[in-house]
Amino acid sequence: MLHGQDINLQMRIGAPGSGSTPEVLLPRRENPLARRDFGMWSVHLRRSEPGEMKDPLTDQEFDKQKIMENLHRHVETLSVKIGERHLWKEESLHKAEEYIGSALSSYGYATGRQTYSCYGKSVSNLIAEKTGSDPGIIVIGAHYDTVPGTPGADDNASGLAGLLELARLHQVIQSKRTIIFVAFVNEEPPCFGSFHMGSMVYANYLKEQGIPIEVMISLEMIGYFRQERIQKYPLPGMGFCYPKTGDYIGVVGNFRSSRYVSFVKKGIRRHSNIRVRALTAPEFFGGINLSDNYSFWHHGYRAVMVTDTSFFRNTNYHLETDTIDTLNFDKMAEVVKGLHKTLLEGW
Repeated sequence: MLHGQDINLQMRIGAPGSGSTPEVLLPRRENPLARRDFGMWSVHLRRSEPGEMKDPLTDQEFDKQKIMENLHRHVETLSVKIGERHLWKEESLHKAEEYIGSALSSYGYATGRQTYSCYGKSVSNLIAEKTGSDPGIIVIGAHYDTVPGTPGADDNASGLAGLLELARLHQVIQSKRTIIFVAFVNEEPPCFGSFHMGSMVYANYLKEQGIPIEVMISLEMIGYFRQERIQKYPLPGMGFCYPKTGDYIGVVGNFRSSRYVSFVKKGIRRHSNIRVRALTAPEFFGGINLSDNYSFWHHGYRAVMVTDTSFFRNTNYHLETDTIDTLNFDKMAEVVKGLHKTLLEGW
């Protein structure tokens, strides 16, 4: 089923339709995560006082140059100064964790750590929360680890940098929904898809505690853009419906998350100067389950992934050539702008 240049594969593959989105019922003034023990970890989260709140940023107030500089600094720290970040580079993984925690603290968040053991090593997810004015929780997540042998500039320092900038922008602005920013460890192999995967550990905790979330948004590789006709797709013929140039951001999800795929796509399109395309498909299709959104699908939550399409565009994927000089920070800033303003809208 075609939506402009976006595709919903439901009709083509014959998958069942998605159900209606259940209402998220939370007390208006009670935040279920404002103070909670999380098994091995606990977090004390700071509520911003009403007098500290500002109105949403206008285009004139959105300092794109500052956003670009901050994104570059985050990616440079993670991919150049720290480098590859994984279980076999435990010191580097912990340096990345410390950097992320320090950044979130500098924005005024009390950062929680969900620490667990993986192959005999101690690893952590980092969590920060911005309390909203209305019921409902949105999780924004990005992983900070890499596969061995790559500095991981696009995969996934770019997504993590986007998460940090969104957290900074939202700290001084009143949002409608409570937003939980989570930096996930262990997204990459050998942990992907297992219960050692950071997002799987976190989603499992939410499920066990009965904590409802409206949607999870995974930021997975948001920095590689090219004007050349390099874009590839998982099925022959998709190039007739989608651009051949690699200069757009993608929003993808499964059928149950279709409402949010559409909402995020339209929001980015409305609030930024970057092209955006969407895909709704079965979970097994075309690699749309190869990031932290999969962990939330696995536990019955709705989730979407925002991505530059990964290995369908970026030939540096999982290689030592995934370096900071290959990224487009102007486009990344537009993605951040689009997401930031979309998150401020009523869902």
